[in-house]
Amino acid sequence: MKGTRRRLPPLGAVRAFEAAARHLSFTHAAEELYVTHGAISHQVRDLERYLGCALFRRLHRRIVLTEAGEALFAKVRLAFDLLEVTTAQVAAAHTRRPLVVSCIATFSMRWLMPRLHQFTARHPDIDIRLCAPDSPVEFPRGDVDLSIRAGPPDESDGMEQRAFLEEEFGPVCSPTLAQRCPLTRPEDLHRHTLLHTDTRRHAWHEWLHITGVAGVDPTAGQRFETFYFLLQAAVSGFGVAIGPHPLVADDLATGRLVAPFGFIPHGLSMYVSYAKARATDPQLIAFRDWLIEAGSTPRPSDPSG
Repeated sequence: MKGTRRRLPPLGAVRAFEAAARHLSFTHAAEELYVTHGAISHQVRDLERYLGCALFRRLHRRIVLTEAGEALFAKVRLAFDLLEVTTAQVAAAHTRRPLVVSCIATFSMRWLMPRLHQFTARHPDIDIRLCAPDSPVEFPRGDVDLSIRAGPPDESDGMEQRAFLEEEFGPVCSPTLAQRCPLTRPEDLHRHTLLHTDTRRHAWHEWLHITGVAGVDPTAGQRFETFYFLLQAAVSGFGVAIGPHPLVADDLATGRLVAPFGFIPHGLSMYVSYAKARATDPQLIAFRDWLIEAGSTPRPSDPSG
């Protein structure tokens, strides 16, 4: 009824409870909210007294949610997600807020950036801000709108994701190296230096296993910290690298690299992920749909097309 006073629990205590339930730790909740461990514990007890039931079971050095705590957390988390998204949408309606996209650096540099002008030409009113965190993004997260990562689908609650680019991979090297020491059949790889990256440690093992190639040591060769360094070494003629096709297509088209044995499916795809609560955001939808379109359309210079 209009004008009726709301009967709400102490909202500060609800916020403390949500953080503690999400982390299953009073300590981590305190760090997130910039208060003390004791303050979180005190606020949770205030909420338990208000509700008349226990929300956590305090065990030795850890806490777990009670049945009542599980039920409350499920609803509180949805309410907080909705509040976070709604306030962001209201703010965006009055301020030009960039769409923040989390993406691994190599994919961003070698696939996304060369195509991003296509999106901005189509949507000049949407600003894109790219970031490259070291770890995957957990949604909802206020400072990131979408995340781009490779892998099998993640079924995490509260998250929606769409595959937009199937990944195939295969050996790549400089044309000069291929001429100096020909690669006419996969077994010839044993005469070359294999290049590895820490971010995909088992790439050679997987490719050799899938193709059934024998007599080649998948652990031998030179290792690099990032995929970017790996490809630079391959372009320089240092050895033979394993390259996902989307990340080497431009180098193949310009002749900086060759793929003597072509590419085979890896079983992985590139996914764009975002919070389900943001699934109706028009900026997010525009970028997601463009990614799906771009992922299915080879560039004019792409020899695979």
